[in-house]
Amino acid sequence: MHEGHRKRMYEKLKNDDSLNDHELLEIILFNAFPRKNTNPVAHELLSAFGSLSGVFSADVEKLTAVDGVGENVALYLKCFGECNRRISSQSAGIAVLKNHEAFKNFTVSRLRGQTAEVMEIYCLDKNGRVGRISRFSDGELNKVSVGSDKIMRVLHAEKPYGIVVAHNHLSGDFNPSVNDDRFTAEIQLLCSINNVRLLDHLIYASDKAVFSYFLSGELDRISAEFSFKSVVQDKIDKKFKNKKADADD
Repeated sequence: MHEGHRKRMYEKLKNDDSLNDHELLEIILFNAFPRKNTNPVAHELLSAFGSLSGVFSADVEKLTAVDGVGENVALYLKCFGECNRRISSQSAGIAVLKNHEAFKNFTVSRLRGQTAEVMEIYCLDKNGRVGRISRFSDGELNKVSVGSDKIMRVLHAEKPYGIVVAHNHLSGDFNPSVNDDRFTAEIQLLCSINNVRLLDHLIYASDKAVFSYFLSGELDRISAEFSFKSVVQDKIDKKFKNKKADADD
């Protein structure tokens, strides 16, 4: 009976179905109780501490006072609580990037020693705090492909004030390629559509060889040419200019 119930619970978790707090706690306790129905223990814990947060922040002594919870299970839950505390602390602000020197130093620390080409997107709030890092890699030495759909998912999910894009060149040459320019233009347009600022695109070749689209002035040129307004306005102007010319003929 327990095996069938556990399978159903795992399916709900796998399919992102809405799970109650006690059901999530049940699943967490599956490994602590391999052959026991964890539902009663989950309810006892939530009754004793009021919430998942209360369960995972409780002392070992208080956890063992709950019926059915021994020291090993209490330590198991405490480990989950400590992981959650650290994740919350880290996600509250991975770093604060106030200027382009900080962008560069952060990129160097992130991309130093990589053995494949990777692309990272740093989502920043108005205070320069990094809220999320998205990394993409094809596992190849000289190529990483990131489609517009993936960029859009990051922008929609995070709704950042601005983003910094960074990738590495394993060749040791930090100069941007034509593909790098095209990608910068594409991501600038996507940012413009979503009211997000593209703050910089950095190319890391070594600690002393980092190219900045912003500091080089290239980002200003790309931003002016590939904003949503400029692209749409250009197409509108061309459309109605051609229409007027046809009418004059």
